[in-house]
Amino acid sequence: MNFNDLGFLLLFLPAVLAVFYLVPAKLRLAVIVAASLFFYGLSGIVPLEFMVMSVAWGYGTGFVLARVGGRAALAAAISFPLIVLYFFKYLGFTLASVGAGDGTYSLFGPILAVTLPAGISFYTFQIVSYSIDQYDRSVATEDSPLRFAAYISFFPQLIAGPILRYSQIREQLIRIQTQPRLHPDVASGLKFLSVGLFAKTFGSDILLTLQERFNPGLSNSSPDAAFSVLAYSFIIYYDFWSYSLMAIGLGKLFCIDLPRNFLEPYKSTSPQDFWRRWHVTLSYWLRDYVYLRLGGNLRYTRNILIVFLACGLWHGAGWNFLVWGGYHGAFVVLYHVAKPWWDRLPQRLAIALTFSIVTLGWPLFYLDLTQYAELLSVLFAFTGEPARYGAASWALLAAIATWTFWVDEEKWLFGTPTTSFFRVFQRPAFQAGLVTVAVLFFSYSRTFIYFRF
Repeated sequence: MNFNDLGFLLLFLPAVLAVFYLVPAKLRLAVIVAASLFFYGLSGIVPLEFMVMSVAWGYGTGFVLARVGGRAALAAAISFPLIVLYFFKYLGFTLASVGAGDGTYSLFGPILAVTLPAGISFYTFQIVSYSIDQYDRSVATEDSPLRFAAYISFFPQLIAGPILRYSQIREQLIRIQTQPRLHPDVASGLKFLSVGLFAKTFGSDILLTLQERFNPGLSNSSPDAAFSVLAYSFIIYYDFWSYSLMAIGLGKLFCIDLPRNFLEPYKSTSPQDFWRRWHVTLSYWLRDYVYLRLGGNLRYTRNILIVFLACGLWHGAGWNFLVWGGYHGAFVVLYHVAKPWWDRLPQRLAIALTFSIVTLGWPLFYLDLTQYAELLSVLFAFTGEPARYGAASWALLAAIATWTFWVDEEKWLFGTPTTSFFRVFQRPAFQAGLVTVAVLFFSYSRTFIYFRF
C-alpha cells in the first residue's frame, strides 16, 4: 500500500484515525501497532514475519544489554536484524560477485525467491541504533513492548523513514498512552500531506514517465541525455522529499512529530553541505554510529570513504551503488582538500557546481556500470541528433527546477508565509484542490523509489 493510493487515503487512513481517537488512551499504541503490521503485511507475509522477529529480538536483547552490557551483548543484539538484512538484500549480490554455482543458488533458493522487503534498511537501522544507544547508556531500556513496536513499525515512516532514534520519540509515545485528550495539529498535517501528494505526482511520477523514454543504449542525442539526467535528479528528490513530507503530515495527525529529512539539498554549496541537507537522518546516523566510532577526523579520508561506501551499499546491493557511494565520498574528500578555494566561489556558482556533481551521480541508481558509461558517452558527445523531448517536456522540467532553486521552503511550507501567494498554501480549500488534482493524475502513480531500499 502506498500513500498515493486511494485505498490508503479513503479507507485505511480514515479508519485508523477514527479507531485511534475513539479507544481509551491505553489502547492507542495498540491501534498504531496493529495498523502498522497490517500496512506492512500487505507487502508480503514473509517480510512481515521477519520484521516482527527483528522487533522482538531488538526489544528482548535490550534487557540483556542493560543487565550484562559489553561488546558481546551488543554484537548479539545487532546480529539478528543485520543477518536478516544481509540475507534478503545482499546475499544475491554476494553470490553473483564470487561466481557461485547453481548448487549454491539452489541452497539459498527460498531466500532469493523473496522480493526485497520494503523498508528493511530503514527499520533495521532503527533497531541497531537502539541497541547501540543501550550499549552507550544514552537511552533507557524500554520495558513496554508496545512502545518499542510502535517506534519501529509506525507506518507513516516505516517504509522510507525518516530514520528515528528512540530518544526522539519515546516521550511522545508515552504521552499518547497516558494523556486523556490529544490535540493533533490537523492543519499542518493536512498541509504537509496535500503538498507531498501533489509533489509526488507532478514533481516525480509524471516527470518519470517522460524520463523513461530515453534509453542510453538506443539514443545518441545529447539533448535527450541531458534531459534524462536532469529530470531524474528532480524525480528522485521530489519522490523522496514528498514521502518524507507526507510522513511528517501523517505523524502530526497521530500527535507524533517526525524530523525533517530534507533541508533544500539542491541549494547546497558543497558536497559536504549536500550531505547535511539530503536524507538528514541517514547522514547523522552514519556520522554517529560509523564515522565517529572509526575515529572521526583523526583519519578523515579513510573514514569518509568507508562511510560513503557503506552509504552506497545501504542504498542497494550492486556495484553501481558501491561506485555511487565512492563517487560521493571522493567529492567530499576533494572538497575537504580544496575548501579554501571552493568556499571563495560565488554562491550561485558553488550551488551549480554541487548540483552538477550530485546530478551526474544519480543515474547509477537505475543503470548498471556499462549503461552508465554509455549514458555519459552520449551526454558528453554533444551530438545534435533529433531529440525525443520537445518544448513541453523541457518547460515542465524548467518549472520544477525554478521552484526548487528560487522558492524558500521556510517562507511557504515550514515557517510563517511572507506573502499572500505563500499564504494560500495554508488554506484548506487550496489543499483540497492539490489533493483533487493529484488524484486526477493517479494514473501516473509509481511506487516510491526508496521503498526498494
